[in-house]
Parts: sequence; C-alpha cells; structure tokens
Amino acid sequence: MNRTLKVTKLQLVKLSGFALTPVFILAIVMLASIIISLALQRAGVTPDQADYVEGARNNPAIAWSLPGFLIYYGVQAVSTTYPFALALGTTRRNFILGTFLANALQAAYVALLLLALLGLELATGHWFTNSYVLDTYVMGAGNPWILLVTGFLGVLGCLTIGGVFGAIWVRFGSKGPAILGLALGLAAAIALLIVAPNIGEIFASITGADLALAAGAIMLVSLIATWFAMRRASVR
Repeated sequence: MNRTLKVTKLQLVKLSGFALTPVFILAIVMLASIIISLALQRAGVTPDQADYVEGARNNPAIAWSLPGFLIYYGVQAVSTTYPFALALGTTRRNFILGTFLANALQAAYVALLLLALLGLELATGHWFTNSYVLDTYVMGAGNPWILLVTGFLGVLGCLTIGGVFGAIWVRFGSKGPAILGLALGLAAAIALLIVAPNIGEIFASITGADLALAAGAIMLVSLIATWFAMRRASVR
C-alpha cells in the first residue's frame, strides 16, 4: 500500500496540470457560452420564453470541453511517469493502482469544482445573463447529486481510457495507440450498424443508472487492458 501511495504522490507533483488546467478550460467554455447567449439575446431571442430555457439547457459545451485534455492527461500519466516510477522500485501493479488513485482524486476535484460553479450559476441567476452553462440536461439540469456523479465518473473514465493508450504506447510503441484507436472505431461502427434499426428505442430506454454501470464497466475493462499491456512493457 505504501508503494501505491508513493505513486499517487508522484502523479500529484504536476499541480499545474492537475489543478489549474481544468479551471482554465472551464473558464473559457463558460465565457464562450455567455457570449453566445448574449449574442442570441441581442438578435431578438427573449430569455423569458420557455423555448429559450429549453434550448439553453441543451447546451452540451461543458461536457465536450474536458475529455480531450483528460484523455491526454491519462496518457501522459502512464507514459511519462512509468519509467521513473519503476526506476524507484515500484512494481507495475503498484504503479497502475497508484495512478488510478491519483485519477480518482482528480475526478473528485473536478466534480467538486463543477458543483461550486453550478452553485454560483444558480445564485447569480445564470451568470446575470440567463446563460445556461452547468444547469443543463447533460449535467443533471441543476441537480447537484447528478452533476457530482456525472462529473466524477466522466472525468475518471476519460483518465482511465487515456491510461490504456499510454500503456499501449509504452508496450508497443507509437503504432500501438493508432491500431487501438482504429480497432475501437471499427468496433463502434459495427455496433452502430447492428443496433441502427432500434437505436431510438435504445436511447429512450437508457437511464442514469445504466450510464453509471456502463462507465464502471469501461473503467474496469480499461484497467485490465492497462495491466495486460504493462506486464511485459519495458522501460523506455
């Protein structure tokens, strides 16, 4: 356990990426959403209309803003720290567990950050401009518990997926992640082809619990894949 915690501490050394980058990304997305909302209002859209609120709450910007950075962060958390950690005597199992614990801490941090921003959004009447950034359907429509769970699982899932690509790069080199990405894209396309006739019914029947279970399954598969990839990975 002590070696696992040492890996976690090692991952948390990069505080600028851990703490500051998500803040900058969220700030830019919030500013862009507010500007777009003000532009729509200047164009004649009335914020008091029910259609406006319905449309504004469909804003998915906050959900699309972080995954790119988080997956990259997950990749480099494995690929750049792995050689140094093993040089210090850490086992591969301890490295994977310690990295996952660090990812869980970052997921909790981002989830709490989102919760604080949601509180500010609601307290200020949607940033004094009727701009819906976090009080959106994809983030729970103002429900703090749904936002916390969504934020935590979403962030942890992205970091864990990134870790798989990092492990594949360490094990197989630069071609590994490209082949994995192509394989996953092909699998997704085949799955879409199979369910296409019933896709509307499938999406309509999906619940929040189903999404949480799916996120947990993806993370478990990602951890197992990371472990198998790194069992024989050499230190580069």
